[in-house]
Amino acid sequence: MERPLTDTQEISNEAAALHSNSFVFDTHIDTATHLLWRNPDFSKRLGAGHVDIPRLREGGVNAAFFAVWINDEGSDLVAMRLTIRKIDAIHRTIDANPDDLALAVTADDVIKANTEGKIAVLISIEGGRCIDEDLGVLRTFYRLGVRSITLAWGAATGCIDSHNDEKHGGLTDFGSSVVQEMQQLGMVVDISHVSDKSYWDVLEVSERPIFASHSCCRTLQEHNRNMTDDMIVALGEADGVININFVAGFVGGDPSTGYRHSQKPASNEMRDPFDFLTTKGEGQGPPIDRLMDHFDHAVNLAGPEHVGIGTDYDGASHFPIGLDDISKMPVVTDALLGRGHSPSVVEGILGANDLRLLKKSL
Repeated sequence: MERPLTDTQEISNEAAALHSNSFVFDTHIDTATHLLWRNPDFSKRLGAGHVDIPRLREGGVNAAFFAVWINDEGSDLVAMRLTIRKIDAIHRTIDANPDDLALAVTADDVIKANTEGKIAVLISIEGGRCIDEDLGVLRTFYRLGVRSITLAWGAATGCIDSHNDEKHGGLTDFGSSVVQEMQQLGMVVDISHVSDKSYWDVLEVSERPIFASHSCCRTLQEHNRNMTDDMIVALGEADGVININFVAGFVGGDPSTGYRHSQKPASNEMRDPFDFLTTKGEGQGPPIDRLMDHFDHAVNLAGPEHVGIGTDYDGASHFPIGLDDISKMPVVTDALLGRGHSPSVVEGILGANDLRLLKKSL
């Protein structure tokens, strides 16, 4: 099925054709926060955020994980309640837009939605503390449609250390049972945000492929949220996928271009959590070439079958220049081709690699 492409930036005819005929999958957008706190008409082009149905269509996006982001405030029980509310917001948005959106809980559902001209919505959770250290809650989230969990966000959880909070020494015994239960149920284990030691622990415990839903390369941008070369190589060897994050702070760049890490406004100037995620500070994002460096590096390390896209749209404020929202996805195709990647490799990065992972994991 051919999809309309954005006409706001010139791309080659080859890129336009390839993008139109490729399966495009974004493994991480924080749109659930927008849906809950603003209750927007998702069928309209919105003035806030980076994602809505018109922009998904313009970007040629076939499927996306709508991430239920859970911050570090409040108890795990409060986090559980917030998770349920956000899942409800996703379901209500799908129900309100049945001609455009379809809930997907299996790889076959994703394919079926695509053949019907709909965008497949998969549900993930970003912040595993919401299960309140209870496998029964984990199973209940599965029944509600959740098919992936980022095991931690900012702080360590009862099952694992995060990238900036290491108090367990990696994956806990309970965390091992969470990984095993997720994989038995048919959920993708997401290691974005976990500590380095935790990553290796998860890899050792896992019996099915895992992924990093939105991570970049630490060699190119020194940030403990990014993955080391050894981690990326091992993920490819384990048949997983590293999905490259578009957020400026993880991509990095030369300050002389105008790029600098975004400074958030004061909390009392924000009306809701969506402001916290998306309100812009000063400066601008890095050039798109800097993002392409991360794709090239990951392809060289993990192999072309183990790299995908996890933009983090609706979850941050600054992105590479020219990639302001999800409608700009064809620009990524053009840039990947411009880096010399073959059409088949680009098709894999755009979504085929992650669809293959879903077939093995869900």
